[in-house]
Amino acid sequence: MIPILKLNNVTKIYNRKKVVDNLSLMLFEGEIFGFIGPNGAGKSTTIKMICGLTSISSGSIFINGYSIDKNFKKAISNVGAVVEYPQLYPYLSGKANLKLFAKFYGKNAKMRIPNIIKILKMEEFIDKKVSTYSLGMKQRLGIAQAMLNKPRLLILDEPTNGLDPEGIKDIRNLLTTLARREKMAIIISSHNLSELEQICNQIAVMRSGKLLSFKNMTDITKEVENNQQIRIHVNYPNYAGQLLQNKYKIKVKVAGNTIIVPIMEKYLANIITYLTYKHIKIYKTTTINKSLEQIYFELIQGNSDNELF
Repeated sequence: MIPILKLNNVTKIYNRKKVVDNLSLMLFEGEIFGFIGPNGAGKSTTIKMICGLTSISSGSIFINGYSIDKNFKKAISNVGAVVEYPQLYPYLSGKANLKLFAKFYGKNAKMRIPNIIKILKMEEFIDKKVSTYSLGMKQRLGIAQAMLNKPRLLILDEPTNGLDPEGIKDIRNLLTTLARREKMAIIISSHNLSELEQICNQIAVMRSGKLLSFKNMTDITKEVENNQQIRIHVNYPNYAGQLLQNKYKIKVKVAGNTIIVPIMEKYLANIITYLTYKHIKIYKTTTINKSLEQIYFELIQGNSDNELF
């Protein structure tokens, strides 16, 4: 299968500084890819290179098999993008906006408008002036605009920024549907890490122009599960901790009247049985899971204890 997007050792140099440093990755149809990193990490520059808005210093970018450098027109014809807020004409209706932008893509784009409206569930407001739209409606219209050329690659910059919880849920469901039904690859650049965790099946973390991590969410979820911690409230925490260390050869932390055990939840019953046998009273147990946000900050801060990626 040909990847929708392929970056081979892509580097971008500004004023003798590597803003993007030897970046390589691949995306296939149906995948939703989360791009995260602090300001200045190189995310925006990477997106600009993918869209042909800035040149590549070295390396290569292929979109749907076409080189951005050697076959720009065919490569970029497979891309739709919404960067920050969509640029719309507020005095026109949503449908009029789509018809206007469709002229840039030809007859086929205009014919796609009714289907796009249906897919994005915009029937109720598409004939109203954009000036009356909520932020969520504008985001939908922006995505509709980016879909006019039937892209294989959809790039969205902070698509849920400023939306209320209901609007965020709608956009999340929408993007999942698009990836599946339209067989496109979607890139989301965002700081909303909890949202990326729920929607993306690929996550990449950048820092100082370098790719720190590129993994799918299934692997991340498994590794998080394998690195679970259990907090156990007991009557004699120091004694209980020593018992578990001697019995299971694991490192146990003591915090107040609790012990923190680095072991998967499915083994909890054995631990409770053993502690009860040793006359330790157990008042409460809590599973501690690392979120994507915790993992992200450990990576960015260079925490050597983090091995999840």
